[in-house]
Order: sequence, then C-alpha cells, then structure tokens
Amino acid sequence: MLRQCRLFVKINRKANCLYSLVLLMMLFLFNGCSATHRGDLTFNDTTGKTFNISGKIALSEFVETDSARKSIGRISDFSYFIVSAGNVSAHSDKDGNFTLKGVAFSNNLVLKAQANKIALLCRVTPDEICYSDLSSLEININTTAEALVYQQGLLLKKNLTPADIRAREYQEGLASIVTAIKLALQLPKESIAKTELEITAVTTAAKNVASACIERDNVLKDANSVIHNAFLRKDLDLLKLYLSPSFGNDWDSSSNWNDAITCFDILFSKYNIHGFTWNILDSEFLADNKARIRTKVYALIKDNNDEIVSNTTWTFDALWRLEGSMWKLFRNMPYKPTHPTQVDADSRWGEIAQVFVELQKAVNQEDVTTISNRVSDVFRNEFDGNSTKNDLILTATSRFNRMDVKVSEYSIDSIEFTVPDEAKVTCHGRIKVINIIAGIDIDSGEVQAKITFHKENGIWKVYRDLPYKFSHPRTLQ
Repeated sequence: MLRQCRLFVKINRKANCLYSLVLLMMLFLFNGCSATHRGDLTFNDTTGKTFNISGKIALSEFVETDSARKSIGRISDFSYFIVSAGNVSAHSDKDGNFTLKGVAFSNNLVLKAQANKIALLCRVTPDEICYSDLSSLEININTTAEALVYQQGLLLKKNLTPADIRAREYQEGLASIVTAIKLALQLPKESIAKTELEITAVTTAAKNVASACIERDNVLKDANSVIHNAFLRKDLDLLKLYLSPSFGNDWDSSSNWNDAITCFDILFSKYNIHGFTWNILDSEFLADNKARIRTKVYALIKDNNDEIVSNTTWTFDALWRLEGSMWKLFRNMPYKPTHPTQVDADSRWGEIAQVFVELQKAVNQEDVTTISNRVSDVFRNEFDGNSTKNDLILTATSRFNRMDVKVSEYSIDSIEFTVPDEAKVTCHGRIKVINIIAGIDIDSGEVQAKITFHKENGIWKVYRDLPYKFSHPRTLQ
C-alpha cells in the first residue's frame, strides 16, 4: 500500500468529526484553572503562598519635578520611587527597575509606585499571580488607567477583569483617563493634596469608564465551565444549549449547528481522550456583546483499541456571543479534519485539507484513480530525482498488494500561501503497516514534510516534495 502517503489522512471516515470534542474541551477547560474560579480543576493552591514580583517603572511624560523652581521635565532618576504591594515595599533603582519579595497572594492586588505626589499603579490579577511571568511587569500610565477603573469598579460592586476593561468600546474612555493623568502630572505640586490620581478630573474619568464597563469575562468563564462538564459527562443535551443555533465557520459554509452536534454525538461514543493541554494566547471583548478567544491546544486521541488517531496542536480564534442571558459559541470553532489548525485561515485552507481527506479515502479503498487525479502530472521531489507521478502510482499499487495498515495518524501544522495558486503545507504523521507476505511490522516513526500544492484548472494538486517511500526523508530539510 501507499503507506508513506498516509501523511494525507489516516483516520477512519467517521473520525472526520473527532477534532470537535478536543477543541471545545480545550477552550472550556481553561476557565477552571484560575486562582479564583477553578471549576472542577485546581492546579495552584494559593493558601499561605508568597510571590516575588519584579519589573520596571516607565514614565516618559513631562512632570512637575521641582516645586521650588516650578520646572517641568522628564524623570531621569527613579530611585526616589517606592514600589509597594500589600505590606511589601522596596525602592526602585535609578533606571526604574524594582523587585518585591514575599508578596502575599491577593484577589485584589494592585502595585503602587510613588515618589512624593507622583503615583502610578498596576493591577495584577489572580491568574497572573499563579500562571504568568512576574519578572517583567511594567508600571506606566496605561496600567495606571486600567487599575483606576478596576478600583472604581470595586466601589460600584463590579469585579472587572482586564478583558472587561480592554473591550474595544471602552478604548476612548481609557484614553481620556490617560490624558487626565498626563495633565495632572504637569500641575504645580502645591495644587495636589495627595497624588495626581486623586485629582477630580482623573477620578471622574475612571468612574465613568467603570460605570460603563460590563462584567462579562467571569460570566463567559462560567459558561465555558458548564460546557466542560457537559463533555465530561457526555451530556449532548447540555452541549446543545451552549452552541449557538446560528453557529457557523467563516472558512466552511457547510458548518452549522446540526452538523457539529452530529459530529459530537459520534465522538462521545467512538473515541477516548488520553492527553491534552491548552494555552489561551489572547482574548478580547468586541462590540455587540461578542468575545474572541485565541487558543492553542494539544490533543492526544485514541480509539477503543488504544491506537492513536490524532496527536495534534491547533491554534484558533473562537467567537462567542451573548444570546439572551447566555453566552454561546457561535463562530469559528474547528471540528473537522478539513478545518484549519491555524488562525487567519480562509476557504483555501479547507480546500487543501479536503484534498487530504479525499486521498485518505482513496488509500483506504485502494483507489489509485483518485490518487492519480490529485497529483500533478509534473510532480517531483527535490530530495529524490527519481520521483515522478508515474513512480508514485506504481509504488502505491505495489503496496496495496503487499501491505495493510495497523496504525496511522497525520496532522496539518500550517499552510503558507506563497502566491494565490501555490501553498506550502507543513504536516507530520506516522504509519505502521504489516507486510502480509513476511508477516512483519514496519513503523515509519514520525514523518515531517513540507508539501507544495498547486492549483491546476481549479483543482489543488500535490506538486512537490511528498515523501511516499520509506527511503524518503522523515524530517524537514
């Protein structure tokens, strides 16, 4: 058989939906891991723990530096600043660098850097304390504006997160706070009672933004945790509630609620998840009660025979929307092998992924004709001067007669469109076959490749650098 060509697709036809379960679980599980909202997963117990925090004060604006001479300039020596967090405080050095040791965990931690009547703030969230790099924080006017909104929100009994405050609809409001702080820094020191942050123009601007901000981040995390539990219990009815009836994908016009639910139903009964990790790269709230969450996920999936059918990493932007009183996932969630594993993909990604699906089916059915139709007549391999379309077909035919597959997997890692009708597809896979005559197993190990596709007469075809023999390179050159 054409086993090395199993880089195409190695999954049973019903496995076309196996991506959905993992992708959604990755997305939802992250909500259960913060210090204040763990759902069913607790990774860091903060009881009695202390943390070291370091960073730099960055203030390039003009300030009133000497009340006697009433001179206005830029601060060049930050050693007068004292940085504090709870009961811990320390002077910064001349360049503004500081280190705080033994800071106690707090749900409401705000760093403060103060020199006389100049004060700057930086909010540090529980998630950041537990899971982020605390060695390179920056305290500046922008972080001060966000911290002021957070503090005003607490007075209004709102627990605003950075994602809530940074929503696009509040950008102008945050800019007004920054402007007010800059102007306050230029006031004569004798006109400031405590610090510039207590000036009415500053506090009013911060209160206005806090009043306008909507608490959405934690509510969205709660919705994700519910779906997480739905997957753990294989509760399809609960899942149906949290996937928007208007669900679809920008890069696949056939994606809809019914199609996705059908795939999930198959996944719940056919496959087992043996390992997964996730990393939320970015999130933001958009206008019209929408949210974008960029997620990088890894999944290891096995069938009931304990054979690996997927060992893949995805990065995607999932869009959520508030529908009535519930947040629902309504756009751009990959759940098929033809769906992209990278962000900013368009319909061409799906077209090329569909070629892999067709070739997988052709290999399963030993359909040489379909394989031939999806390979360019001028196919070549840079690493093997003897590679031609005819040689590939002869190799496929020979292997169909001599071998059967025991284990196979593949993944498209990325697609780069160098020109509109040419694509470099980076992928990896593994194939294990049994030689029927000799009765021995042959295992390729992981094979990596960057295959070039050309669009010829409206059809994407394999054009260059497809490893299809065991003697071909198994790593990227």
